[in-house]
Amino acid sequence: MKKILTSSLVILLAMSASLLAQTATAPSFGNGDPDSSYQISTLEHLFWITENTDKWDKSYIQTANIDAFSTSGWDNNSGFSPIGNNSTKFTGSYDGDGYTINGLTIDRSSTNYIGLFGYTDGATIQDLGVTNVNIKGKHYVGALVGRNEGSTISNCYSTGSVTGDAKFVGGLVGWVLDTSTVSNCYSTSTVRGSHWYVGGLAGQVSDNSTVSNCYSTGSVTGSSNYVGGLAGLVRDTSTISNSYSTGTVTGNNYVGGLAGYLYNSTVSVINCYSTGSVTGNESDVGGLVGRLRYDPTVSNSFWDTQTSGQGSSAAD
Repeated sequence: MKKILTSSLVILLAMSASLLAQTATAPSFGNGDPDSSYQISTLEHLFWITENTDKWDKSYIQTANIDAFSTSGWDNNSGFSPIGNNSTKFTGSYDGDGYTINGLTIDRSSTNYIGLFGYTDGATIQDLGVTNVNIKGKHYVGALVGRNEGSTISNCYSTGSVTGDAKFVGGLVGWVLDTSTVSNCYSTSTVRGSHWYVGGLAGQVSDNSTVSNCYSTGSVTGSSNYVGGLAGLVRDTSTISNSYSTGTVTGNNYVGGLAGYLYNSTVSVINCYSTGSVTGNESDVGGLVGRLRYDPTVSNSFWDTQTSGQGSSAAD
């Protein structure tokens, strides 16, 4: 009897290990060229991408929904390793083709550049949903992209939970910068940040970047400053247009229903609104924007005075 029990235990342990094992499998179709994208249909394919940094300049298309819940047990429970980092950025393209990656888990609270894609540069990501995520990182944290530099994101969305222990935390993207565009996207993710620049969609939008036709509905909580329902900070010739937020926003200073802070005269917010409750511990709190600085343009935009709990749109 003892031998049978021991053998059974060994089998169970082996089965458990196999369920948590990471297997990298190269896609069967495509060669990564723009006219022959690698076809991604399984979690093993995604892991293959993370393991091959020399392929981070290639073209990909997803051909099926992917269940990623098992990533919670990967890498000693640290979860999925992002595609793109400070050493090797993702510079290729990823077309989700309307499919989802469901249950992606990353638990790397001491690591920067966290998301399905950690750091993109000149990349294109489109038509992809990352759903029921559980994402934790340090600086530059988003469900889809941690730091989106000079890149295009369109028709993408996220649901779940995103947490950052430092700066630049967003429900979809941590930081949108350097002439990036984010269009026709949304996030319903709950977002929490322990430092500056926390937003329901993006932590910060800067350097001639644009966010258009986007929205966020999840609650946003920042322990410090620059907290917004859609974006924490918008600066440097950047624009948010035809967008809105409806989630509860809570922060310290520079807290707004749509954006925490608009900085300089080249920034524009056009045709936007917010309806969520807004709460801050200090003075610069507004129904639409926490604070306006150096005359940014805000046109045809509004907030709900009753649901926000704020009588003014912004602090000047």
